[in-house]
Amino acid sequence: MDVLMIGVDRKARGGISTVVEQYHAAGLEKKVNLRYIATVKDGSKIKKMAVAAAAFLRFLVCLEQCDIVHVHMASRASFYRKSLFIRAAYKAGKKVIIHMHGAEFDLFYEEECDGRQKEKVQEIFSMADLVIALSEDWKDRLSKICEKEKIRVLHNAVKMPGIRQERYDKKDILFLGRIGQRKGVFDLLSAVPKIVEQDSGIHFYLGGDGDIDLAKRLCAEKQITEHVTFLGWVTGEEKERYLKKCSVFVLPSYHEGMPMAILEAMSYGNVVVSTYTGGILDIIKDGENGYLVQAGDVDGIARAILSATNGERKEEIGKNAYDTVLQRSDIEKNIGYLVDLYKSLLDKAHR
Repeated sequence: MDVLMIGVDRKARGGISTVVEQYHAAGLEKKVNLRYIATVKDGSKIKKMAVAAAAFLRFLVCLEQCDIVHVHMASRASFYRKSLFIRAAYKAGKKVIIHMHGAEFDLFYEEECDGRQKEKVQEIFSMADLVIALSEDWKDRLSKICEKEKIRVLHNAVKMPGIRQERYDKKDILFLGRIGQRKGVFDLLSAVPKIVEQDSGIHFYLGGDGDIDLAKRLCAEKQITEHVTFLGWVTGEEKERYLKKCSVFVLPSYHEGMPMAILEAMSYGNVVVSTYTGGILDIIKDGENGYLVQAGDVDGIARAILSATNGERKEEIGKNAYDTVLQRSDIEKNIGYLVDLYKSLLDKAHR
């Protein structure tokens, strides 16, 4: 099978690049003949436009040699950029997979697109032979745009680190993601005074880019600066070090697909505090392998973090989180299912 995969640069910041890196690390290219083309890289708008143009030219050169075009897509600019690739692949008679990662794609479609733009979205999805959703919730959302029969659920997955938390008496709490409203960071900072009032030994480590200056000003206003450390964007060994250091992970998002950060934290046996949104509902059961609260519920976030940090069942829940990822989100199983999807598309083509 010759697969041409389209997505962001593997070194870019964000969930899609993490997913693609996991595929690479787990050896997907050993199971299929895989070519990967990055359509966007971090940088200025001019740089992004130049990268996209060069990627499209390379795509056209490689298109004839592939059987399947696998497109990693988000919303807004990502959708419009990837639409060009999907149209070209469709006209060339190639099998097309849309792999939807956009945490706000339903908002983009319902609230930001006018009637004509919605028709364009539907047209692009009609060109796909298969649409991959990250959860059952997202399968239902995407079924409003395309036929439900061609949507398959494929959870994001991680390579198990081979280690697990052994000490659950630590009170260090980790956040990884973009610092901003969508990820619920400002709600988290509003909860910190309530948390440290109950337990002054708790410390928060926030890793990510975004509205860091605003977040630091909020810390100063709320007099919690000594309880919060901003790490900047962390990857590789540094990220691994904090996943080991912290036994609780928090991601109080408003909108999500299937956040890689949560899966990574669970794979280390960390106790996760998150929200009832998107694919998180497929992976976390409140009180069993993590804690869930309503997005925006500051008091609920505070209570859940205190329970996750000091609760008697902390170690049990952390181990349950590890087992969940091992059983349901291990990258080896994920790749096996993906290869089966590729085979099913080609089998249909040859009938």
